[in-house]
Amino acid sequence: MRTHTGMWLLSAAVMLGLSGLVGCGGDKGNEYRAFDKDKDKAPDAEHGHAHSHDHGHEQGPHKGELIELGEEEFHAEVVFDEAADKISLYLLGPDAKTAVAIEDKELSLEMPGKDAPVTHTLAAAQQDSDGVGKSSRFEIKSAELFEAFHHDPKTAGKFKVTLGGKEFTGEIKHVHDHAHEEKK
Repeated sequence: MRTHTGMWLLSAAVMLGLSGLVGCGGDKGNEYRAFDKDKDKAPDAEHGHAHSHDHGHEQGPHKGELIELGEEEFHAEVVFDEAADKISLYLLGPDAKTAVAIEDKELSLEMPGKDAPVTHTLAAAQQDSDGVGKSSRFEIKSAELFEAFHHDPKTAGKFKVTLGGKEFTGEIKHVHDHAHEEKK
């Protein structure tokens, strides 16, 4: 009898916990949505609900860090190439895997400066699948910019991009939780 009671209490606790995983979509009444193991995460202790929007430390298809644009509408992926002092920014769809090519020839990256923000240009670096006159990858090779990200882990650059007729702002940071190889 004790085993059945314990299992019932455990089942009730699990169901109660899962009821909080309805999502971050705001107050939409008591709509039912099936649990999706690929999207739903454990409840966020600070907010008391499932938090699946923070892509910090998640890797994209190019092994870079994902940046959410909008409410999962689009994503960007930033890749730091240590050996070449190169930063690549890939534009991705809602699945954070599919390339989204745009006609822009460059994107601006605004970095903090001593007295005023400093703007750097990421040039379009077309990939084979992008189509004529479009690019889903933007790059800059700059030892100075690369060092700025390494010098202070709080350094963040902001970029703006228009996707699907809507302007998004993204923030690039370089997470220093991996071993750096010495440049050769």
